[in-house]
Amino acid sequence: MRDYTFFQGARFYISNIFRSERFDVDRLDMSWADDERPEFCRGLRVIDHREGNTEMVDGEEADSLIYSLAYISSKDTDSGPGVVDIYLLNALKTKDFLVSNHEKLEVAKPKEDLLH
Repeated sequence: MRDYTFFQGARFYISNIFRSERFDVDRLDMSWADDERPEFCRGLRVIDHREGNTEMVDGEEADSLIYSLAYISSKDTDSGPGVVDIYLLNALKTKDFLVSNHEKLEVAKPKEDLLH
């Protein structure tokens, strides 16, 4: 697997920090030389494999995304892994990456069959 990609004509190294069935969140780092620093030099790339969309996030939005992923992952809930996918769907739709600004994230639990 290739561990780099090109964006705006510059080469970025990829570090995958989150993976689910639907999403990949990658950290993109670039080393540049001389005075030609591009606008985007460090940040995150969110890939939605079902929709085929890619979103680039940097600055304060990237900080909020990292914080939110760490917060959701550290919570001891019975919601399951789908809660991160729900957060990412909402965050990409609203362009608000701070988890505390979202409504309560819950995944519908399957109902248990009752035996008679």
